Amino acid sequence: MLGIPTHLAPRVNAWSTVRAFHAAAVGSVVAAAVTLLLYRLAEPDVRVAGAVLALLPMLAMIGVHVQFGTWRSAVAFLLTGGACTWWFTTIVQREVPAGWVTSYLLSLAVIPLVLVGGAGAVAGRVVLWSIGGFLVGRSATSIAVLQAGGPPRPLVLAWITLGFVVALVLFTSRNTARSERVQPELLRSAREEHVSAYRAGVEAEAAAILHDTVLNHLGAISLAPDGPMDPQLARTVEADVAMLTGKQWLGASDPADEPESGAAAAAFEAMVDEHRAEGLRVAVTGDPSALSRLDATGATALLRAVGQCLANVRKHAGTDAAEVSVFDDGASCTVMVVDDGRGFDEQETGADRMGLRGSVRERIARVGGDVQVWSSPGSGTSVMMTVPYAPVDARADDTGAYAVTGESDRGAAR
Repeated sequence: MLGIPTHLAPRVNAWSTVRAFHAAAVGSVVAAAVTLLLYRLAEPDVRVAGAVLALLPMLAMIGVHVQFGTWRSAVAFLLTGGACTWWFTTIVQREVPAGWVTSYLLSLAVIPLVLVGGAGAVAGRVVLWSIGGFLVGRSATSIAVLQAGGPPRPLVLAWITLGFVVALVLFTSRNTARSERVQPELLRSAREEHVSAYRAGVEAEAAAILHDTVLNHLGAISLAPDGPMDPQLARTVEADVAMLTGKQWLGASDPADEPESGAAAAAFEAMVDEHRAEGLRVAVTGDPSALSRLDATGATALLRAVGQCLANVRKHAGTDAAEVSVFDDGASCTVMVVDDGRGFDEQETGADRMGLRGSVRERIARVGGDVQVWSSPGSGTSVMMTVPYAPVDARADDTGAYAVTGESDRGAAR
């Protein structure tokens, strides 16, 4: 019952139990008819057509009660079922001399009345209606037996069914009560876990953006020569301050916004141009328009990760050239950043260096993507980032989400 609201659990349990009882009632009527027909095959002189006909109104009333499920339909079923049981018992008493067969058949006729389930979805009412149905059926069979002058017939199977119904309802009610006590705690724990995971994701993204902006700007400023700040650096600092104060990175884009075709590809070109303005020769191959097939969250994460890789090339690779390749395999967008610089051993990277780990690996992982790095000292570096496409109806682009300006001065550390 963990997937059902606590206040609905008792009603859902009782409703499910009543539905199962209705199906069993139909099965009992069918079993009585089949038993009569089989007995007719064994004893050709026995006339059982009237007893089979007596079961048909009961079967019809089960369907009516299943359809409406009100106290009126339940009462109508009991009245009709009682009359049909009396009719059925009168014929069976006359045509079926075997005592144990008669008791079995009468029990099958009474069981549907026990399984009526009543109206509503309250466990206590189910028990009361079942007891009432048993009394109606037992009274009808007793009257028919007295009229026929036969011996009393023990309805063993009907008694067993009534006991089973009461036990089952009590058992399910007890379990439901226990769920009502336990479920709020479980739901609260699940909610807290969800909030904790969301908070962790926001904190990780905040740390990555802090690394990509403030820390790297401070590093760039400390390495700049005396005099006025470089115009390009000033522009990137201003853009990043606007992005941080606007809190665009905190939330996803509005799904109601209409997507702007090519927004991600345009943001990609702008980011590459910024790195070119800083002196890095960037060759772009493949199909950058594939970035536009990503949703806003995935595209933003991928663009920021690519910008960090290019910043790493410019800051650490000891080369002024890099190649960026964009691929579309139909299910995901893959971007590879390759340089022929000095390379590095990722295993020897200090734990305090967040560039590759926080701004690339963890950022891509948060959008369900994957990152692979191939590098060793003296052999250059290749970083492949893959982000899956979202379903078509779930994609919503927001041009504000592609705010990746200022990446050219980021990447103080791999």
